[in-house]
Amino acid sequence: MSANTDTEALFREFTEALTEILAENATGSTRRGRVARAHAAVKKHADYSEHAYFIAVEAAFTKWEIRQNAAAVR
Repeated sequence: MSANTDTEALFREFTEALTEILAENATGSTRRGRVARAHAAVKKHADYSEHAYFIAVEAAFTKWEIRQNAAAVR
């Protein structure tokens, strides 16, 4: 696995974890722990960039918004 692919996987995991918390209004430590672990892994990676991090956060909010709108239509 290349470093770039590895970074993409880490950011994808972070985005999914954050989206899950936003979508389910999770308050449990397990879900918060998942996003904390994903965030720590992203920040420790040698190819970490603030730009990519902000894109991952924006993607999570976009996915959450899509879920919210889909739920409102039902």
